[in-house]
Amino acid sequence: MRSNVTRRGLLKRSALGAAVLATWDLPPGHAGPQRRPNIVLYISDDHGIDFVGCYGNGDVRTPNIDALAREGTRFTRMFAASPTCAPSRSALYTGLYPAHNGCMGNHTTCRPDITALPTYLRQLGYRVVLAHKAHTIPKEVFSFEHLPAALPRNPAIPRTYRMEGLNTKAIDALLAEHARARRDTPLCLIVADSSPHVVWEPNRDFDPARLKLPGFFIDTDLTRRALANYYQDIATLDKRVGEVRMMLRKHGFEDNTLFIYTTDQGSEWPHSKWTLYDTGLRVPFLAVWPGVTQAATTCDALISFIDVTPTFIDIAGGAPPQGLDGRSIRAVLAGQEKSFRDAIYASHTRDGNMNIFPQRCVRDIRYKYILNLTPEATWTTHWTKVAGIRESHKEVWDTWVEKARTDAHAAQIVQLNEHHPQEELYDTQADPYEFNNLAHDPAAQPILLRMRRQLAQWLSEQGETMPGPVNPRS
Repeated sequence: MRSNVTRRGLLKRSALGAAVLATWDLPPGHAGPQRRPNIVLYISDDHGIDFVGCYGNGDVRTPNIDALAREGTRFTRMFAASPTCAPSRSALYTGLYPAHNGCMGNHTTCRPDITALPTYLRQLGYRVVLAHKAHTIPKEVFSFEHLPAALPRNPAIPRTYRMEGLNTKAIDALLAEHARARRDTPLCLIVADSSPHVVWEPNRDFDPARLKLPGFFIDTDLTRRALANYYQDIATLDKRVGEVRMMLRKHGFEDNTLFIYTTDQGSEWPHSKWTLYDTGLRVPFLAVWPGVTQAATTCDALISFIDVTPTFIDIAGGAPPQGLDGRSIRAVLAGQEKSFRDAIYASHTRDGNMNIFPQRCVRDIRYKYILNLTPEATWTTHWTKVAGIRESHKEVWDTWVEKARTDAHAAQIVQLNEHHPQEELYDTQADPYEFNNLAHDPAAQPILLRMRRQLAQWLSEQGETMPGPVNPRS
């Protein structure tokens, strides 16, 4: 099934204007279309859910992100549609899975005939700005008003593979200008920070020896030093989240703004980014919307990044576009619904000439089924190949391989990273890091067959086919 969401179709349906604005459900005590809420989405880069204080990490320092959990809703089952940057962001901004929008691999382009978030919201009267990192093409589809907002290069930190982090002064200037000159125009602002993507900051504030390592790590001295660097970068990111929120308050935006913090996919550690495990797909997602979200609430609904764009359209007063894979979670944000999807789907294809290990998956509240399209291949990625940078991936990975020669647990972790059978099935409640593959467990066969059929149906809808020898009807 191909998406029929095109600019031409959108324009045909543009009875959106005054009629839509008149139907906006305004908060009590307010009147006029200018009271439509502003939307601010702060999206970081590679900030895994296991590395946020309010999601249970006692070592990392994220007080400003944690404040969002106290003031609003913390979502526990938000999933990226892909564990790589461009496919993830493209799905987020289009409401379409990667096979439908065309951006299957990292650094690839979407189809030119689709419609994305900036067009939808501009048709509804919004100013739509993306600050700093874009990583989506073509620009004609992702026609954001782009705000350059990178800090100058710091020669002490060789930022190979990324730009320097977000310059929040650019955000402050934008908000000041908008408040002064466009106060009656609702604003959608995407704050796209490049932290904590590698290369991470040198550690200053953390004691590597005292850090508690996640269960999918192998404990080596170099691992601990690299993790401390990652935490330092996260701490800097968190400081900027606090600065942006302070600026929203300073310029009078806070009371009528939906503020969301999330990231594009899981952390850049083994068994995470570039994989369809929860550590690669499940992301922090925190929302504060005065008068709508309730303080200190947790939402366990199953939601996908493809639901973000239709949600923003709904919030802006628009009708749901035809042909999207996603749908609005506005009622979930408001606490009116506690559940949403029965299952989410995701895909990983490749990252240029790296990370070529294509996978497809379906996940429900409890179980995850992964189909590996090249099970004969040995997993290789930036972790196994990139060397020569301070506490680099390959240097850390080599310490894991070395320890695996004498340590049974380390050997299991290396084996699980390097080799993947065609089918994987996990009970994510009993096995949250997805180590124990149940695909050949006789007791799990009914679940395996059901989820195999689910994935086959989704692949067919996406224009893909189930490869042999898997038989989706068996």
